[in-house]
Amino acid sequence: MRKFNVARYKNFLKTDKVGKNIIYLEKVDSTNNFACRILKNKTESNKVPNGTLVLAETQKKGRGRLGKLWLSPLGGLWFTLIIKTRLAEKKLPEVTLIAAYSTAAVLNKEYNIKVTIKWPNDLYYKKTKLGGILTEAEKINNDIFLIIGIGINANIDIEDLAPFNNKSISIRTILGRDIEREYLLTKILFEFEKNYNYYSRTEDFKTIFKKIEDILDYSMDNLIS
Repeated sequence: MRKFNVARYKNFLKTDKVGKNIIYLEKVDSTNNFACRILKNKTESNKVPNGTLVLAETQKKGRGRLGKLWLSPLGGLWFTLIIKTRLAEKKLPEVTLIAAYSTAAVLNKEYNIKVTIKWPNDLYYKKTKLGGILTEAEKINNDIFLIIGIGINANIDIEDLAPFNNKSISIRTILGRDIEREYLLTKILFEFEKNYNYYSRTEDFKTIFKKIEDILDYSMDNLIS
């Protein structure tokens, strides 16, 4: 399994701020947990640029919504964005949907993978889970930071997802080939930055939701997360 190439990632990246600073880890308990720790560490928090990306090859204790385990083997995209924000914490669900939509839009455009969003935070291909988002917030010295964790089953064999009893799928399985994780990630970050900046500036969620609702599926509420 080829490791994530940070230099190649930086060559692809076209964002203004998001993902410019990257913390690359071989293993971690959870990229969200790691992000929380460095923000709470007084000697480290001032050194975390807005838009910092925490990326790991594997997570030992990846977390989904409601504390559920998120299986994170080699080959996936497991990352967290740290965003300093003026948005109120009650806006977290909107940010989660923006992250989900941005990811789905890229998968559709770049790979023709038709992804739907299972309310409120999962990415599905047909009836199988392809990815998910976990958005949290930390208040540090009167500043609010969004911690946006995204997990995508990218170049993973179906056997590695067996613990989920065929309820999950990977990009490799859908396309029959590996994709370049570095390229995919930069495209997602670019799309997210564009959509998030619009929302942060205007708080006009209705305009964004018109796009989101086209791929939002409420009918999957009873599927196993």
